[in-house]
Amino acid sequence: MAVSSAHRASYANDHHTKIPFETAPRHLAGPGDPRHVTHALLAAGWTLTSAPGDTRIALTGPDEARHQMVIDPFTSGSCWRIHSVEWTWNASFDQMVPAEIIAGFTDRLLDGPRRGEPGPWEHMQKAGWSVGLRPDGTGEALSPDPRLPIRAELRPIFNDSPEHLAWRIEAKPEYSGPPIWKMWISGRVPDHLMAGLAEQLVSTAPVLRGMHDLGHYAARQDNSPLTPQQAVEAHFSRIDAARARARAQRRTRLTTRLPAQAAAPASPAPSRVPRL
Repeated sequence: MAVSSAHRASYANDHHTKIPFETAPRHLAGPGDPRHVTHALLAAGWTLTSAPGDTRIALTGPDEARHQMVIDPFTSGSCWRIHSVEWTWNASFDQMVPAEIIAGFTDRLLDGPRRGEPGPWEHMQKAGWSVGLRPDGTGEALSPDPRLPIRAELRPIFNDSPEHLAWRIEAKPEYSGPPIWKMWISGRVPDHLMAGLAEQLVSTAPVLRGMHDLGHYAARQDNSPLTPQQAVEAHFSRIDAARARARAQRRTRLTTRLPAQAAAPASPAPSRVPRL
């Protein structure tokens, strides 16, 4: 299912009066617009599978992706849930996790692995996070924000078994109080998905939000050079790029699956009629 003209018109109508502000740090910017995630998936060939009028939004990836996602704004737990169809891995995100960070994970469902890409721990180390790794591949990391840091931990789920690991990542005050948000990713999640998530998680680039549209009082806002119309056009450019990448990947997969074309048989030489 593509992003229709009605989808675009609805998004433009919701944002044409919102003056965009550069909001930082991004992990305190609030959820933003979930269409930052869902429009890119729809443009890349995902299908809306929830029933009309359902408060949940359910999307299913194409056969090559084999993934499903549900957004349930009225659930008591994590409102974003993504998993492989075979349930070899699953991910859940709280409502307050910024859509741009979730998109770091979901965009990589569309793009696939990149050659020579840094892993999640490398992204954190390069961003100045304090990272401690254990010999079994598990570990933990802490962002440099002294008041409201992000904590990331990869640990066994059951009985310290290294075969069943899970990522727990949360933004939480250093000394007390509940997490501002948290995410849980368990199972054999592909490395490139965690790398994409970590890349957006550690980024210091601000994200766009409307005035006072914040997830936490410690977030700050500065004027953006973009007008509301330019911010809307930037969103449309993002989903057009997702559609173009998906089409290119489908062409590549089709080309690699097609059997090599057999050489055409040589035409027989014309017979010569002997002269009498």
